[in-house]
Amino acid sequence: MTIKPVNNIIKKLFFILFIFTGTGLYSQVDKNGGSIYSLFGLGELSYSSSNRTDAMGIMGIALYGDYTNHFNPAAWTRIQSTSFTSKFNLESIKSSDGTNTSKRTYGNFEGFDLSVPFNKGNGWIVNLGINNYSNVNYDTYFTGSADGEKYTQTYSGNGGLSKFNIGFSYIIFRYLSFGAQFNYAFGTINKSVNIDFENINLFDTRNSSSNSISGFYFNSGLIFHGFGKLFKNKKLDNLTLGAMFITPAEFSSDLNGKFSRATNITDSLVLSSGKLKIPLAFGVGIANTFNGKLTVSADMFYQIWDDYTYYGSHPAEIKNSMKFGAGLEYTASRKLEDPYFSRISYRIGGSYTSEYLKLNGEDINTISIGAGISLPIGSYNSLDLYAKYNIKGKETNNLIKDEVFRFGASVKIGEFWFLRPSDDF
Repeated sequence: MTIKPVNNIIKKLFFILFIFTGTGLYSQVDKNGGSIYSLFGLGELSYSSSNRTDAMGIMGIALYGDYTNHFNPAAWTRIQSTSFTSKFNLESIKSSDGTNTSKRTYGNFEGFDLSVPFNKGNGWIVNLGINNYSNVNYDTYFTGSADGEKYTQTYSGNGGLSKFNIGFSYIIFRYLSFGAQFNYAFGTINKSVNIDFENINLFDTRNSSSNSISGFYFNSGLIFHGFGKLFKNKKLDNLTLGAMFITPAEFSSDLNGKFSRATNITDSLVLSSGKLKIPLAFGVGIANTFNGKLTVSADMFYQIWDDYTYYGSHPAEIKNSMKFGAGLEYTASRKLEDPYFSRISYRIGGSYTSEYLKLNGEDINTISIGAGISLPIGSYNSLDLYAKYNIKGKETNNLIKDEVFRFGASVKIGEFWFLRPSDDF
């Protein structure tokens, strides 16, 4: 065997690699990890602000309560006590291309938040935490041949971005809550492509890249809760209207790679450094509580990913995204002296997401339904549980349909720290 045929095979395989990566042709189903759709962009974006809102199918843009919301910090103004919240989830995902099916199960730690009320009467709350921004987790393969030589090509990736957030909320003009938050996003996205030949006389290849990304952005929001006074109707006292936005940002990126060119030779090099331009996002929401028991809320979130650039270019598969959700929460009683089961909160909701991906001319969409409960533990502690079922993508046009069952749990631990006496409010 001469060197020339081997070089021809390698060239053809790398041509196939670039075609595959650019067009998103998936002839096989991922065998491990999460969704193959996390291969693109920054991975699968997180729209989770809390287990409460996840169960209701919303982002909580207009939803008040004694909980932390990562998207609209104006919602913090009714946090009653210093609280620490941490989130976990377990996912079972089934993927299918219409012919092949695979199943995987894995768990994630989603993050934590610490909220400190410095003045409850004025809604002055300070919050800090670390939470998930995006997730990359896929492992897929396909087989083929070049110049009569059979091979298996494997694509895998892991990592994603987290965000450190710190912000505050305050009530201004009596009926208007305001909140602002600083976010520092950071993380590493690892990707690899392996080519394994059936012919043991040909060199297998092991190529990998590591992309370290970091940058900061701000988000802010408002919630108006004065409709009862405005229209002189007590039935509207609990009606709220919220709005939020996320500033555009520029993230830094350092891309490094490792490439094997023989059985025992691996080259490591710095591929490039550049910028990622993250686009503006905004959302609106509405919520109302009826008779102090039933809360109804809906919201919409939109991000202009058409303005996203990666090293100065806009990826063809990235498009604007939109999420719409609506849900209910029912709590029979909020009085500590009432029976325990009457103080449990029950939640249900659903959402529709037009993801920021368009592959093979098809928009990638997600439909979700969920439900959950909040179990009170003492006066200001709780255990929040929820279950959610998602369908993402489709089986036609060389795409993948992901069916995801997610179970989430969060623990809230609250105490009366840093609170002034009530007569100071």
